[in-house]
Amino acid sequence: MNNTVRGSVIIITLLLGNTVYGYFYYVCVVKKVVNKQKQHIILLGDYHDKKHPANQDQRAYLESLIKKCAAVKGKLIVEDLSSVNNDGRMVCCNFGINCSEGVLGQLAHKARELGIGVDNVEFRYCRVAGIGPLLNNIEVSPFSVRSSATITTSSLHKEVVDELEKIKRYDDGKQLNNLYKKTVTSVRDALLKMRLCVDHECTVAQYCVQLRSKQYRQELEKLCIFDSALIDMNILHSIAARKKNPYIFVVAGGSHAEQVSAMLQSMGYELVFITSNTQMRPVDITIIDTFIHRR
Repeated sequence: MNNTVRGSVIIITLLLGNTVYGYFYYVCVVKKVVNKQKQHIILLGDYHDKKHPANQDQRAYLESLIKKCAAVKGKLIVEDLSSVNNDGRMVCCNFGINCSEGVLGQLAHKARELGIGVDNVEFRYCRVAGIGPLLNNIEVSPFSVRSSATITTSSLHKEVVDELEKIKRYDDGKQLNNLYKKTVTSVRDALLKMRLCVDHECTVAQYCVQLRSKQYRQELEKLCIFDSALIDMNILHSIAARKKNPYIFVVAGGSHAEQVSAMLQSMGYELVFITSNTQMRPVDITIIDTFIHRR
């Protein structure tokens, strides 16, 4: 499938700058007895938007970690724009994302090649392809960016609505179901406020030129992250569906990792370890080895 995808789409180098690198600043380990066996959830959170020399060492360790994941019958949950997601998506309107140099880049693909069970919870391919280049080239006309001038706002709208409909069908017990319902309602309300002109044909470029010039960057950023809680819900659902895995590794943006950790603790998971890192500096992620016990 990857050869077909690569040959038929326009690859956008995400996002023409530092964003392709990133580094991990957050590590958290929680545990709980599930079905009479101890389950560890190991969460790594990265800072997408900074270039840092720690990237290469952290990426090398991460690739060794996914091999250990197979050895301990672990499950990998990842937020990876440059790999196919669980629904078979990787492109939007023939535009794909190349962020292979990032710490998350093509992680799902590499893990699948090793035979590891992977849930790639990413779904915002249209948003990143259409809005990302504008955020990293804030002065350019949206009409000069091919993806922005091609991708329609109805495509942006559809990828959110499809995700809302999917999450509505999750059935993971009363506590999680209530959280899913609350999140779906909140995101649906936020989506309506975006006024994405879905009632008529409108490209991302046409939509963006109507945004307030003084708050242009903030409006673009809001468009990219207003529904970020849906990623959290997908991670929680994936965890809930894997009660038999003794280890679950969650590798995602730092905000998602932190939110999911807090939610898991509210559900009875015990906090085992967490980094103390208020300044979001790179951390030594090899500490994870301390919590992995091969059987």
